[in-house]
Amino acid sequence: MTIVIQVLLAWIYGHLLEYGIHKHILHNNKKFNRIFKRHFGTHHRISRKNDMYDENYINPFSIGARFELIGLSFLLIIHLPFIFFYPYFFAMLVVSASIYYIAHRTAHISVEWGKKWLPWHAAHHMGKNQHLNWGVRLPIIDLLLGTYKLKRRVVENE
Repeated sequence: MTIVIQVLLAWIYGHLLEYGIHKHILHNNKKFNRIFKRHFGTHHRISRKNDMYDENYINPFSIGARFELIGLSFLLIIHLPFIFFYPYFFAMLVVSASIYYIAHRTAHISVEWGKKWLPWHAAHHMGKNQHLNWGVRLPIIDLLLGTYKLKRRVVENE
């Protein structure tokens, strides 16, 4: 498989993982609700109360940040066998996980940056229906599956 195809497939796969894990494991899975209650309960409550700002992301080693870092590390570890057969695919997964973490953390520390560059994520936290806009980096899968909805007033602080 060529380098370009490996990178493209991993980029798409990374967005599918982000969407699927966010929607079906972190939020809507009763088996995992006890494990991930911190994510939905605390992170969403704090973000909603503070107009997207979550002080737990200031320190990259705080409990909230560690939760995400451990989860992303686990995902990369279970995908490690790809490195032997499709090294560029695996490299792009590492890049995707890194961009996800940086973008998500930045959106909750620098609120104006988050609203400008990730308005769908701001709408996920601040909109009436928090069961929309599951993609953090880009709303690609949300657009394809009909779970994208963005209202300008949520982003512009009317």
